[in-house]
Amino acid sequence: MFGKKSYGCGACGMQFKDREDLLNHAQEIHDKKTTYLCITCDESFENESSFRMHMIRNHKI
Repeated sequence: MFGKKSYGCGACGMQFKDREDLLNHAQEIHDKKTTYLCITCDESFENESSFRMHMIRNHKI
């Protein structure tokens, strides 16, 4: 799986093979609806403004 990203849960550290599995986990296990996920560092955000600020501050995007 060279070059394949895994997605980590920020709350418990579990790893998932794709984004959809991570989002389902977050909603079902942590009762949190994660909408925005940074694929660069796997951090997740509940709203677009927090996600955009993260991208600007941390990834210069």
